[in-house]
Amino acid sequence: MSDIVIVQSGEKAHMDPTQSGFAHGFGLFETLKLESGRLCFWAKHWQRLLDSAKILGLRLTVTEDAVLSAICELVRSDGLRDGTIKLSLVRNGDDTTCYVYARPSLIVASAARLKLNQHAPLNESSLLAGHKTHNYMENVLLLESALAAGFSDVIRLNTAGHLTETAVGNLFFIQGERLHTPALATGILPGVIRAIVIRTAQSMSLPVEEGNYTPELLDSINAAMVTNSLISIQPVDTIVTANFERKMSSAANPIVQDLMDALRLLETEGAVDVG
Repeated sequence: MSDIVIVQSGEKAHMDPTQSGFAHGFGLFETLKLESGRLCFWAKHWQRLLDSAKILGLRLTVTEDAVLSAICELVRSDGLRDGTIKLSLVRNGDDTTCYVYARPSLIVASAARLKLNQHAPLNESSLLAGHKTHNYMENVLLLESALAAGFSDVIRLNTAGHLTETAVGNLFFIQGERLHTPALATGILPGVIRAIVIRTAQSMSLPVEEGNYTPELLDSINAAMVTNSLISIQPVDTIVTANFERKMSSAANPIVQDLMDALRLLETEGAVDVG
């Protein structure tokens, strides 16, 4: 059966190096925003973990209530009000271990500066495509390369040459009054915030298209944004490719502003008190 390990501030977790969780990175993780003692979009993160665990054959026998109780214990023992809560479900022999731990809040720039990366395509046919796994070294290397070059992140293509996501977030583009985002079939992670933004836009009667897009699209958009659970929505002000540099005032775009305002309300309304 699954175990829950709470890693409090200053403590260390121990893993058996002979087991797949350590040796092969065989595990899943979720990253959740803690704001004013409340956990944002908990139910959606938990459901994604359940879905991926089932598909990838990771046994998860602990209950949602037990994991939430562990998060509450961590938050109270560490005196947390704001920060990042992490869940890691790793294979441990025939069973799994669920680690619960925290890290400080992420400092987010007001706007993203992105560079198109055409040398490390995302494999949309990978068995891991669409899952938030501990096989994350490639993402980290891409992010570090972007930061070293003065960018905040990269835009990745897949093996078919279609736009996908950044190293750590989902992408949205605005053309006129229409919102575009790469389809799940491109191999992207089904981001929690991505799904919420799509539903929110639809509730605002804003046309939304999930599709396959080539890099040429980037030279004709009015605005763009990156989404993930920690940054929520981050407007993009610059996109650089091998052929052009596109500058835009995404933060001033009315659609981006409306979506950011709506998401702030939804984060509050959908939060679970764990403080």
